[in-house]
Amino acid sequence: MQPQPPFSDPVRLGPADAALLAGLEARAFPDAWDEAAFVAALARPVFAAFGIRQENGLAAYATFHFLGEEFEVVNIATDPGLRGRGMASRLLGHVLQHTDKAGMNQGYLEVRAGNVPAKKLYLRHGFAVVGVRKRYYADNGEDALIMVRFAGQEQAVSSPTHY
Repeated sequence: MQPQPPFSDPVRLGPADAALLAGLEARAFPDAWDEAAFVAALARPVFAAFGIRQENGLAAYATFHFLGEEFEVVNIATDPGLRGRGMASRLLGHVLQHTDKAGMNQGYLEVRAGNVPAKKLYLRHGFAVVGVRKRYYADNGEDALIMVRFAGQEQAVSSPTHY
């Protein structure tokens, strides 16, 4: 067994990281943002990106919109070869500590209905399913689940099981 590469603690990412973000996004999602999209997003004060670095780039990242007392999870991605090691949970937990301390009372996100690992991640971090956007994803027409988290919630209080 080869030794594990060193991974950083979660860090804030900036415009200089746009190429790394786009590269990981392209490996993780069928409808990926390119470098220019990340540069534009990172120029907006409400947009933030956090990542876990490894020797040759990013192992994982999470992007958010911070909007006063609310936040939106835009994307969380882990390098496909590194999934299942808890990096997405570390990133999300890191940011949720800050949103709670900053008084951001509600967080929102959409997740693919069929993305079981992501749904489990969000439920563990206090998000609950509150609705469905039918045929939301253009690449395959998959539904999106709308999830909400209120400040300080460790686990979802309840979540419908029929989603």
